[in-house]
Amino acid sequence: MSQIPADLLEFMETLRPPKGVNPADMLQRNDALMNGNPPSVGAVHDGVLLREVAGWRLTADISVPHGNGPHPVLVYFHGGGWTMGSPKTHLRVGREFAAAGYLTINIDYRRAPKHRFPAAFDDCFFATQWAVENAAKYGGDAKRLAVGGDSAGGNLAGAVLAESAQKGGPKINVGVLIYGVFDYHDTMKALGTPKPESQFYLPVEQYETLRGDHRVSPLNSCAKFPPCYVGVGTKDPIYAESIKIAAALKAAGIDHDLHVIEGAPHGFFQLTPLPAYAEGYKRAIAFMDRYLKK
Repeated sequence: MSQIPADLLEFMETLRPPKGVNPADMLQRNDALMNGNPPSVGAVHDGVLLREVAGWRLTADISVPHGNGPHPVLVYFHGGGWTMGSPKTHLRVGREFAAAGYLTINIDYRRAPKHRFPAAFDDCFFATQWAVENAAKYGGDAKRLAVGGDSAGGNLAGAVLAESAQKGGPKINVGVLIYGVFDYHDTMKALGTPKPESQFYLPVEQYETLRGDHRVSPLNSCAKFPPCYVGVGTKDPIYAESIKIAAALKAAGIDHDLHVIEGAPHGFFQLTPLPAYAEGYKRAIAFMDRYLKK
């Protein structure tokens, strides 16, 4: 891990920035490490407008695989604690999945604290429906659809899976849940921010009424999830969240792959120097391929 700056590694192992360090600035300083020299893809469509809502242009960066389509589709939600990040901070993530043959639609959803829940969730669910209706324009086959995300994006992906199951659509074939938050209130407690006013995502006045809501905490509403890849490292401070949702999926009889990487921190799908980086993509893509490339 010597190639990873100490402050970045500390942040990923604690989810608390070092004193005096702005997380967004730190990620920007390390952009070359996380996004430099991405794999080749067939085409990139940046900033595709999906809709305008509440003064926000909901857009997506779309990475198209090489070769003739139609390609299976992955709708992806970036991490960043619901407050930061974008498709640009996760550019290489999108390109890795596209290089593996997936039309990857990387969503620039609304972020807190300006746009609190349910804004990000609403954008992500809308984007999934948009993908079903529009993926073919970019060479995608939305009948072979995955939804995924990392960290806060893993929470949003789980919420979309839960909402889709409750509403009977859109039909999602695979979930890709990368070190996500699946019980929001338990995670806030574990991270030392259990008070409503100490978090940014939920409206303070709704903090308690939203406890257990599947759009916030999909853990207890996963009995009708599609097959899921669940990836996490043992040095991730929210490691327990992935273990809990994998256990719930097992109890519900849902095929899943709980991929635990010894010694890996939070964020390893973006930390290119780590062996866990390549291992994570290899395992996640192999699981997706089982269902989407038959």
